[in-house]
Amino acid sequence: MDRTKVSLDREAVPLLIRPYLKGAVISDSSCSDTARTYRIEGDVSAFLKISRKGALERECGMTAFLHGHRLAPAVIAYESDAESDYLLTEAVSGEDGTARSHLDHPRRLAGAFGEYLRMLHSLPTDGCPYRDRTAEMVREAAEKEANLGALKEIRYAAADDTVIHGDYCLPNIVMDRFSFKGFIDVGSGGVGDRHCDLYWGLWTLAFNLKTDAYNGLFLDAYGRSAVDADGLAYFAKLAELTD
Repeated sequence: MDRTKVSLDREAVPLLIRPYLKGAVISDSSCSDTARTYRIEGDVSAFLKISRKGALERECGMTAFLHGHRLAPAVIAYESDAESDYLLTEAVSGEDGTARSHLDHPRRLAGAFGEYLRMLHSLPTDGCPYRDRTAEMVREAAEKEANLGALKEIRYAAADDTVIHGDYCLPNIVMDRFSFKGFIDVGSGGVGDRHCDLYWGLWTLAFNLKTDAYNGLFLDAYGRSAVDADGLAYFAKLAELTD
């Protein structure tokens, strides 16, 4: 992940977050148009994400939930002011799935990526603060005036019975030489249908590796008996409608 050293006005962030910025080296590691993300290297190594007010509430809740299962970093602080949300989380050691050290070993990467997704999907849904993710995605498509008829033509009944990441792409998993360290950017997660993550997992492998030759290894590592082709088609279409 590219990082550029920057200065950040401590007085511009909420009081609870200011002590973590004092004397720290701050780098901009943003990769989204909707949020700014800063690496904070001071007394504590952390990431500070800043977005519009209310935008980070779900990410805070899902990060805390997954941290309780040792699958995500700890939330240090979540604060809001009149215009913005501020989410400060601990930094997880390692590199994300798009690091050269991972991409240079595509077979191992695809296998690990599938294995860790099955680990996530094996969590109990009890205590997960966000439910019915598929229904939310369908509502989002409807709000964009998408043609939902094309979705209904796919004979698949989504089952919101699995804890999902919601944006299961290679930048959102941190590993240390393929050893799992944590899921990040989980603001689209909740209790949903496993095929949402499976679709995006296949998509990101093909996109980042420039080939779909390793998709089979991903599905084998996940467990093909749990994969429904119609489920993948359903979420491929839903992704197209909400794009």
